[in-house]
Amino acid sequence: MQNNYFLYYGEDKQTFSLPPEWTVLKHTRITGAAPATPVGNLVKNALAFPVGTPTLSEMVKNDGEVAIIVDDPARATPVYQMLPPILHALIKAGVAPKRITIVVALGTHRFASEKELEAKVGKAVLREYRVVQHDCHANNLVPIGRLSTGEEVAINPFVARAQLKIGVGSIFPHPMNGFGGGAKILFPGVADFKSISEHHFHYTPEPGCVLGHTETNPFYREVCRMAEAAGLNFIVNCIFDARERVVDVVAGHFKEAHKTGIERSKQNYAFQMKEAADVTIVSAEPYDEGPQIMKPIIPASLMTTKPGGAVIVLARCPGGMPDAMLQSFDNIFKTRPEHTGQFAVNAFKTSNAMAEGAIDFNCAIFFALVCASRTRITIVSKDLDKTAVNRLGFNHATTLKAAILKEQEKQPEATANIFPLGGLLLPLMPSLPRLYEF
Repeated sequence: MQNNYFLYYGEDKQTFSLPPEWTVLKHTRITGAAPATPVGNLVKNALAFPVGTPTLSEMVKNDGEVAIIVDDPARATPVYQMLPPILHALIKAGVAPKRITIVVALGTHRFASEKELEAKVGKAVLREYRVVQHDCHANNLVPIGRLSTGEEVAINPFVARAQLKIGVGSIFPHPMNGFGGGAKILFPGVADFKSISEHHFHYTPEPGCVLGHTETNPFYREVCRMAEAAGLNFIVNCIFDARERVVDVVAGHFKEAHKTGIERSKQNYAFQMKEAADVTIVSAEPYDEGPQIMKPIIPASLMTTKPGGAVIVLARCPGGMPDAMLQSFDNIFKTRPEHTGQFAVNAFKTSNAMAEGAIDFNCAIFFALVCASRTRITIVSKDLDKTAVNRLGFNHATTLKAAILKEQEKQPEATANIFPLGGLLLPLMPSLPRLYEF
């Protein structure tokens, strides 16, 4: 048995062995060196040299309102470190603090607590500036245009009436939009529930809506169309290394700066994938919360593992899976769908919600069903018990060794991919995969 492999588990590492008959195709190695430049300095540099726009000071209008849209506490963006240099640039350009509103782009997520807001934007900013949380169900949202499906899109009134709209977020692989960041801070970030639902349900199963791909991606195209319609002027986006540490920042036009940031991001954690393996072994890190741990499963199941193969995921989940999500799986499996992947695709194509509330619940369920229809998925976790994992449609193991030995019984001579960190997993495929054709 080979004993030189490990997966990240929080700040620790869990080692494991592979059967000698197994062949490793891809094993990503992670650098441990911490970034040298403070985030605030990276932001200052990006603001001084924006991509595709004038500088913020040149864009400020006399007596105009400014909306700074920031992503919510569920994201890793260090907004509290990014806001001070942005606010300093605005105030230096003559913007009064009372004309600045910071809008937390919750999308369809829950409202953040005061403690969460303080951690996200910083204590001083929360005290000295107007900070509001977007409500996707509010009755005062302002129409800005329509999706290609015909559905009207309305956005937060503070954002709609601002002359200068600045989006603050991070660039990372996204299973439908290709990459997070960019225009996504506006739509779906500060849009209405109905249009977000229409957009996610309609476009997720469409060809081209694939992790790491934007060029012919209709999901991404609609996001950019709505940002253009709303007049998103400027973005400031973090770029992460594979351990979700900020190593760079880009600023400027929501599409041009985003594209520049994507290319820089790829240098940090993307890799060429020539062929899929029989087994993929991956850590869910840095994700450790409910539906979020589905994210590493998506590329592992749909891109790096052969259909009919196996995915073994090491996952922390101290808060457990939400009861509402588990109940949704119970309801689905009671109907005994012949093919869970096709069931999920049909549900999305007909805008049939599989869970009430936040759209991310439905997306997590969608991908869980699609992935489980393509590969055997085993969750290795001490936080999630066997009953909870089985309710998701997955297998459960308490150790990596147990999961690997179980799979060895099915595949005595297998090829394997090993990814110590799965949160920013970005395999670059020789051709665009068609994920939802069964």
